[in-house]
Amino acid sequence: MIYKTLKYFTGLALILACLNSCDKSTPEETEKQIDKTVPTKVTGTIPVNGEPCVEFEPIPNDDTKVSILFKWNTAQYVVNYELEVLLGNEQIATTMVGGQEATVTLDRGKTYTWTVTSKNEFGATESDTYSFTTPGLAEGNYAPYAAEINTEFNTLAQLLTVNWIGTDEDNDLLTYDVTITENESVIIEETDIAENSISEIAYSSGAEYSIKVTSKDNTGSFSVSEVTVNAPE
Repeated sequence: MIYKTLKYFTGLALILACLNSCDKSTPEETEKQIDKTVPTKVTGTIPVNGEPCVEFEPIPNDDTKVSILFKWNTAQYVVNYELEVLLGNEQIATTMVGGQEATVTLDRGKTYTWTVTSKNEFGATESDTYSFTTPGLAEGNYAPYAAEINTEFNTLAQLLTVNWIGTDEDNDLLTYDVTITENESVIIEETDIAENSISEIAYSSGAEYSIKVTSKDNTGSFSVSEVTVNAPE
């Protein structure tokens, strides 16, 4: 009887040892692996994309400036957010915050673009590009709004279609420069096109595509919009 009992416990110990050898991670290591996640992408909500800004405060004793409120939704796994505001390619303001809103003082009567990058210690994820016009009369001309970019994957033919909508507060005629990259390698580069779409782009399953559209008017003013999407597996 003692022999059988010892044999039973010996067999049980061997089974447990085998199970432990299959997963050598400690609970602390497993938790760290789960936490090593790049934050998700945020969506901007205010100012409304492609419209004159209505959420603002005047600056006392300065009729040339306004204080603009920016808001966005919450990202997962985020530690803080970096708001960047641009005029053309020029960085006008950048600020790091822990919440989902910030205010920035800007010139009146100009069209700006903005992005929000969600960050943590393991990486960063940039939002799509948004655009708005501050209240007040423009000095000469408004820059175009950042184009609204859309993508469509035809999984049967394995083809990608990219289209965009460009608008301008002055109703100027717009042309576009378009760059499309696949996993950071340029596959399409078009300049000064009047069309609003590029179709029948062969795509690779699971690849990352970045689409950059520069909207230009006939005065030389421009704005840049960029989105990143992943092809279906």
